Amino acid sequence: MAFNYSINEKEELVFLEMQGKLVDKAEAIDIGAEVEEQMASGHNRFIIDLSELEYMNSTGLNIMLNLMNKCRNNGGEAVITGSTSRVKSLFSVTKLDTVFTLKDSRDEAVKHLKELSQ
Repeated sequence: MAFNYSINEKEELVFLEMQGKLVDKAEAIDIGAEVEEQMASGHNRFIIDLSELEYMNSTGLNIMLNLMNKCRNNGGEAVITGSTSRVKSLFSVTKLDTVFTLKDSRDEAVKHLKELSQ
């Protein structure tokens, strides 16, 4: 399955949903521009839903790190949710599970971000 994504804003949160396999930076080049647009509109809290992401490599991890850094540099946060066991193991092996906020469900991610903004 080829890589695909969607970005939607709801209740002051931005949901970035990824599907397929993220292995090439060129596949996700538009994500950075759309994230910049969201931030320019005042949105800095993102939920990255990986429940339909089959696989990603170091390129995908780099994209996630850039997104998280943009959020944090703008006073926000990015929470990753719905990771498959394969993707979770990639975060664990690279020790990035200590850098990212990982939640099992969207509801947990929403709750976490709302608690941060209080």
